[in-house]
Amino acid sequence: MRRNLPLLVLVVVVFGGYLGFVSLTKKDTPPVSFRNDIKVPPQITEDTGSSSISSQNGNKEIKVSPQAIEETNVPNADPKAGELIVWGEIKAVDIDKRVLTIDQQMDDNSIKISPNIPVNKEAIIRTKQSIISLARLKPGDTVGVIVTKDGQARAVLVNY
Repeated sequence: MRRNLPLLVLVVVVFGGYLGFVSLTKKDTPPVSFRNDIKVPPQITEDTGSSSISSQNGNKEIKVSPQAIEETNVPNADPKAGELIVWGEIKAVDIDKRVLTIDQQMDDNSIKISPNIPVNKEAIIRTKQSIISLARLKPGDTVGVIVTKDGQARAVLVNY
């Protein structure tokens, strides 16, 4: 048994190395789906009661560009284009002027910006489940805001 021990250790090391190499070089393939996945665009509603177009619960529907409806994932911030991500808590929402007032959470890498952030008209405002309107934001919500080099919000991630 003692004479075979070095050979056994060598076999275990070589086999373990092979398994490690295969797991590192293996390309991930998505699982095969045998059903048709149909994605329904999210419903974008505003919590105001009066409207000529209303849904079953009485909320006014907002017209949104087809690009915003198709865009269910928010594109990442592009630091090369001068964009940055700001995290904080909403203190006030001015729907008419499209301005968010936030209390920015700071760390060692944060860049201090004005607490009043104008929200672009094409901005995507998103929770984990769906796209929402600016009117659905409320003080106390925790948000991540992607701010362009012009200082406008192009995306607002709510309670992520």
